[in-house]
Amino acid sequence: MADSARSNSALGWLADPLASTADAAQRAYRFTSDRRAYLAPIAIGLALLLVSLVGLTSNASQFFYSYFIGWISCLTIAVGGLFFLFFNHLTKASWSVVVRRVNEALVWAFPLLFVLGIPILFGMHDLYHWTHAELYVEGGPKYDEILAGKRSYLNTPFWIGRVVVYFALWIYLSYKLYVLSVRSDVEGGAGVPAKLRKVSAWGLPVTAVATAFASYDLLMSTDPHWFSTIFGIYFFIGGILAAVSLMVVLLASFQRVGGMLEGVVTKEHYHDLGKYMFGFTVFWAYIAFSQYMLIWYAGIPEETLFYKHRLMHGWEWHSAFLIIFHFIVPFLILLPRFTKRSIPTLSFMAVWLIVMHWFDMHWIAAPTQGAHHTFHWLDLTLGLGLFLIFAGTIVYRLSRHSLIPEKDPYLGDSLHFENV
Repeated sequence: MADSARSNSALGWLADPLASTADAAQRAYRFTSDRRAYLAPIAIGLALLLVSLVGLTSNASQFFYSYFIGWISCLTIAVGGLFFLFFNHLTKASWSVVVRRVNEALVWAFPLLFVLGIPILFGMHDLYHWTHAELYVEGGPKYDEILAGKRSYLNTPFWIGRVVVYFALWIYLSYKLYVLSVRSDVEGGAGVPAKLRKVSAWGLPVTAVATAFASYDLLMSTDPHWFSTIFGIYFFIGGILAAVSLMVVLLASFQRVGGMLEGVVTKEHYHDLGKYMFGFTVFWAYIAFSQYMLIWYAGIPEETLFYKHRLMHGWEWHSAFLIIFHFIVPFLILLPRFTKRSIPTLSFMAVWLIVMHWFDMHWIAAPTQGAHHTFHWLDLTLGLGLFLIFAGTIVYRLSRHSLIPEKDPYLGDSLHFENV
């Protein structure tokens, strides 16, 4: 009831235009913090990338692996955010209207991620074993019959072309959904939400197919002898879990630091976001176990090799930590109702799950670099640097427009939303 009272107090001007005031508008939905706040994370991120260039000269292979892991972690978050946006539009989810603009700003980062992905091209020889020309010299000492059979698909020009198509699709859809949403701040009415649902209706299945192929091309092909038909879902579910977690971190930060969205985003909304964090944690574990169980049961050598590499030479500890801290601990903490309604606890778990998502990407990609488990200082500087640039870009986008869709027809329902 207290949350509902604060909501009515902060946004009464929306229901009654005659009661609107500049102060209420600023407090309720405008970016009232320093509009250049985004510069700090971007500047720190760029500084970390510059420091990391020292590692490029001394250990280029490690540099590109660390850069790739940090980059793919951010990319999967953006992809997960795009799916979350589709879901909310298609289901006419009224509860999420007040948090939707943060979701939209998150997926706006695809053009940045495309630019940040360019250095990957210079490290392809280190990252992707299938780019080595000697593997395709029939009769040569390093000839690889399996990779030779995949050459029509796994070749650099075709790979680059496919990645460009993926990004073109992601950028177009995120741009379309964001522009239509911002237009609703002016136009209002039911027309814009209908258009958003129409874009989401065709965008969801097309993006699902593109994301499945992207997961194979970008991440699974770092271990080109291995394959898993469930890997696309694993790629997607880890990203959407981290995306919802990042939304929680941003919303809580805005309210705590700038007093923004105070009385607009309430414990009821955090409760629902916490439900998604809990549900996607369980779903991630289910998909991870399903992949492992089916590969273990079939016992096909080219499939089991993936887990063999991750269950020896120190990687067994990494695998155990992933199970404990990506599933068991979050499951137990997020299970009770009160933890999902405690903003400090939920924010801590959101940060925790974002870190564990990076840990997961490291677990997938790093073993292809070397047999023995290791962490390098470049993993930290490049991973954190790329994430700060990614987050700073999201904050920049949020500073440009209203923090909520002001004239969305479901806004009133969202403001008065209560969990049963």
